[in-house]
Amino acid sequence: MLFLLLLLLLLSTFSSTVVSVLVSAIPITTPTTSTQSPSSIFPNNFKNAHAVTFSTLLTQLEHIEDQNCESLLALPNLHLLIEHELKQNNPQILFLAQLIAQNPHSHLLHLPANASLILDSPLAYNLSTPLFVLQLHCSQVGNDPLQQWIPLLIYPTSTFEFYLTVRLRPFDLNACTLMQCTNAKCTWTRHGGIRVYARTCCTNDTSLCRDTAEQNRGILVLLNGLCSTVCILLISVVVRERRRHHEVRGWALMEIFFLGASILYSILLLDWFNSITSTCCIAIWLRQIGFSTFYGSIVLKIYRNLQEYRVRQAHHVIVKEEDLMKYLACLLALTVTGLIAWTLGSFADQELWKSSWPQCPIQAWCLVWQAYESLFLIYGMRLCYKARNSKWLEWWQFTVAVYLEAIVTLLANFLRYSIRYWAHSDTLMTITFVQLHLTVSINIVIIIAPKFYLVSSGGTRRTQTLSGTGNKAHPSLAKLRDNLLNGTIDFAEVPIVDMNPEDIRAELKRVYTQLRMYKLKNLYQDNPHISRRKGGKKSSSDKVIIKNRRISISTSSPPKAKRMDEDERNDLTVESAPHNVFLSTYKLQLEPHQSIRV
Repeated sequence: MLFLLLLLLLLSTFSSTVVSVLVSAIPITTPTTSTQSPSSIFPNNFKNAHAVTFSTLLTQLEHIEDQNCESLLALPNLHLLIEHELKQNNPQILFLAQLIAQNPHSHLLHLPANASLILDSPLAYNLSTPLFVLQLHCSQVGNDPLQQWIPLLIYPTSTFEFYLTVRLRPFDLNACTLMQCTNAKCTWTRHGGIRVYARTCCTNDTSLCRDTAEQNRGILVLLNGLCSTVCILLISVVVRERRRHHEVRGWALMEIFFLGASILYSILLLDWFNSITSTCCIAIWLRQIGFSTFYGSIVLKIYRNLQEYRVRQAHHVIVKEEDLMKYLACLLALTVTGLIAWTLGSFADQELWKSSWPQCPIQAWCLVWQAYESLFLIYGMRLCYKARNSKWLEWWQFTVAVYLEAIVTLLANFLRYSIRYWAHSDTLMTITFVQLHLTVSINIVIIIAPKFYLVSSGGTRRTQTLSGTGNKAHPSLAKLRDNLLNGTIDFAEVPIVDMNPEDIRAELKRVYTQLRMYKLKNLYQDNPHISRRKGGKKSSSDKVIIKNRRISISTSSPPKAKRMDEDERNDLTVESAPHNVFLSTYKLQLEPHQSIRV
């Protein structure tokens, strides 16, 4: 028994010594797998490598149902692609395959599991040089058949008695680095389980590039560029309307609103930057910053409305625009911090930096960003629900904006995740285009269009709310109102039978409101300690005013107290719970820090 073990040890030592001698006799360089042009090893119909277009290769890869199992696909451009990938990523396989082909008898007992020596050529013709092809492999996954192309290396041996075949694991084919058209964008498509990268052709040679240009992509990019430019121009319109004092509070944060829309629209402009390899990273930055500015301004306006129109508080809370800007700055700081952390942590992901938008890999961080957007929109939905009973006329517009973004974004992300392995670049771009216009474009229309309509018609939402139905009132009611104000009322002149009950109710409400105005105005003058609570941090001047409100204000009061007295006289709200009534019936020019409660 010991003798047999020693014999086996000697045989193994001898064989390893022979292999090492053979390896040392060959120079350690990457061998040239062929001394002839690739077209010379193919039959006559494939003699010219340029005669086989890239679309022919993709068609052959796609139609796997029409081919039998273990069938071979041999094309000149396919041979070049496989050889290029092996030289770039795994040159050791080429070296070992050539070593075994040159000395087949010395390696009969040491062949790898994926290599074999056969007597006949796998093709219908004999080979004199190595050939790289694809073989259709059939397998069974559960009850479903699976067909997949696998690379196959065919080497004629030095004795021309055998052929060495080496099966490899499937890998991607990249024709982008073989073409000189660097200005064209590198995109990938999946055919027969293999991902093929290629550029659009810029010359007459179509053997390693896509001969059909990507149609309709330029139209989508141009349309989004136009929308982004329009949003930038609308910022100046918002500034002009704010200077006219037309509903100044209604135009708050609208500049940030349009800036965020412009950033979101500019995502599709990345399709023009073909030479930049980090477009996937830039797209995520644009998406998150645009989302935070666009929908952050919407949610903050809902938040301000909810705080100011609460009726179960004894104080009237006023959230100034400066406070909204602070909240939005905090939101942007949180977003930028997360983006910086994600960028620094993604340097090791080469697939992310080498991929071109919109064919970006889906990382775990992508799911985190989607969860961040969903949580923010859910918070906006909660604010909309809590503000459902307020008399804010813009409530339904902002509610539709938040709900529409949540639903469309959820569907778009689910669709991208479902087709992430085989989606074409045009398909992913179309999904992004539709998502942007179903959310951003529609939200801009439903939020901004009513503002311009009311401004052009000579009024605003709040003036219409304040005026109520007075313009449609009965002529006798107008006369009754004038008589009430003048103190000369004659009920015999009022035809109550001919009046509309709704008009009577509206006029009575108006009269009671005006009476309440005079009562509370005198109440404010006699009780200066009744204060208004404002949102945000109180300034030092506000603290001094609050401190002095315990003291009766005389005619010789200091300037700060006089400003407080004037502020109280101009107060147009009733600050007693549970009702808040507007105290005037005429059109008013309001400052940004004032509030109207209907």
